[in-house]
Amino acid sequence: MVLLVDDLPAPQHAVAVVALSLAGFWASPMQAQFSVGPVRIDVAGAAVSAIKRAPSRNASAARVLPTAERYLGVRYRWGGTSPKTGFDCSGFVQYVFAKHGAHLPRTSREMASSGARVRPVWSALRPGDLVLFAEPGERISHVAIYAGRRRIIHASGSGRRVRYDALDTKRGKWFARRMVSARRVTPRGQALVSDLLAQRIVETGLRGLELDPPDNAPLP
Repeated sequence: MVLLVDDLPAPQHAVAVVALSLAGFWASPMQAQFSVGPVRIDVAGAAVSAIKRAPSRNASAARVLPTAERYLGVRYRWGGTSPKTGFDCSGFVQYVFAKHGAHLPRTSREMASSGARVRPVWSALRPGDLVLFAEPGERISHVAIYAGRRRIIHASGSGRRVRYDALDTKRGKWFARRMVSARRVTPRGQALVSDLLAQRIVETGLRGLELDPPDNAPLP
């Protein structure tokens, strides 16, 4: 059975997904498919796949940047997910993208599976892309939003707040050398795939939540 909601207005996509969930399609043993914007989801147990389509200009991830800038100066707080109490790196990115309907997983390592893969070189990035960092030989432990003009915006433990960092500065070069992955998340689009998978993981208890540590970049 194939359920298509592509023709619905964008604000109704999420409503359709909720309705399908309540109707029992997630739990149904039958194989089902439905499409939400640029995403086609095959429901057969935990099987989820995305069809790659180019995002429209109106859905560009760059739309998140003005939202991210509203929180410049909010203090860093490990485990923080709110501008009232503070953000950690992934809490900040998750909060900003949620304002645009993209429900990202909670940690930087989980965010590394969101959206579409982008070649992890700075020249390939577009404003709004997720940039993920790791210490040499370690797992991904930090995430930022690429802001264009070789800058990132992020909640930085070493910077003690939400701030911009220019990659050509001494401090910025520390981040530039540690970029290991980049993802392009279309608001109300491909992030849905990771959101559903993350929910499945939580429900089945396959792994616990390990929050991102503060970064060890040079002080500003």
